Amino acid sequence: MERTIFPHKLGGRIAAIPSKSQAHRLLICAALADEPTALTCPEGSQDIEATVRCLTAFGAAIRRTETGYAVQSAQAPERAEADCGESGSTLRFLLPVAAALGIDTTFCLHGRLAARPLSPLWEELEAHGCALSRPTSDTVRCTGRLTGGVFRLAGNISSQFISGLLLALPMTGTDSELVLTTPLESAGYVDMTLDALRRFGVRVECTQNGWRIPAGARYASCGAAEVEGDWSNAAFWLTAGAISSPVTVTGLAPDSRQGDRAAAAILARFGAEVSTEGDAVTVRPGRLRGIELNARDIPDLVPPLALAAACAEGTTRIFGAERLRLKESDRLRSVAAALNALGGDVRGLPDGLEIHGGALTGGTADAQNDHRIAMLAAVAASVCAEPVRVCGAEAVNKSYPGFWKDFTQLTKGD
Repeated sequence: MERTIFPHKLGGRIAAIPSKSQAHRLLICAALADEPTALTCPEGSQDIEATVRCLTAFGAAIRRTETGYAVQSAQAPERAEADCGESGSTLRFLLPVAAALGIDTTFCLHGRLAARPLSPLWEELEAHGCALSRPTSDTVRCTGRLTGGVFRLAGNISSQFISGLLLALPMTGTDSELVLTTPLESAGYVDMTLDALRRFGVRVECTQNGWRIPAGARYASCGAAEVEGDWSNAAFWLTAGAISSPVTVTGLAPDSRQGDRAAAAILARFGAEVSTEGDAVTVRPGRLRGIELNARDIPDLVPPLALAAACAEGTTRIFGAERLRLKESDRLRSVAAALNALGGDVRGLPDGLEIHGGALTGGTADAQNDHRIAMLAAVAASVCAEPVRVCGAEAVNKSYPGFWKDFTQLTKGD
């Protein structure tokens, strides 16, 4: 799908959509709990539905309601086929969970997901009672049952591996310990997992280099839970406020465990005017200047912040983001390509981007099947002198199916 956007400022007030990062975690915990859980999540996405689909394949009863999901655990089957779509979170969280449940599971992978790495999680699962194989290039099969013990993972490869094990280890029935062999990156995502576990009654003990899960850990329903607003996707609207016209995003918890809540503070570092009132964050244009930005803990913010940098005076250097090369696209390359196609001056670095600010002109940007690149190009149109054509505009459905509707609302200044 192609979408042509004519230059027009973005501004107004918009509600944040539910956080898909938190939705994944709460859905999994609810599906493993002892009693039913009512989960408030008024909007879904392709990634969220992938997790629902896989949990249903594992025997959970999940029903869509007017406000979200009704979730209840059930007897796990002996075998299952789990379609992960293109959701890396779904695969990396549920591979250890399927192993802990002892389900002979074939995971079906689509798009670039089949090429995204599973090592060293793969080796740790095999060292603790499981056998993994690739029956085809786009499937992964896991057999056996996960046993407890000591698991060792690097903290700088993927926080999703760590979260997957934390979600699975309470079901082994024995004492387990997860030890990090290098410092943790994207710590906010692991904090979200630990918070979800606590909400569902699972006791996790912090150790010097990781966490310990005692043998008696069990999932207990909290009765009802609400998915909070998504800072990651809201960052595109907040960036629009910094480069175009004032934007207010509601439903953003200022004390959220989402690491991407840092978006507001970083836009303020660029020079935007940022204010918060309750759960509403307002960003207004200011004189933007380039900054040095370590993206180690906030990789998903790189696309919108790179756009802010392209509109700022001077040079911005983003570093610590090499893991972005393994997303839906090589996201360092695709961010640079999109901004350069629109008249920007961006140079790729081994672990980031060097962005020389200036005026964007317009042109054609290829989303490369990456939801965050499609959103980047759309918001960039608000400061371009000529129209912007977004190729692959449907990619937003992965995380934000209502993006184009909300984009239209902000174009009108509602």
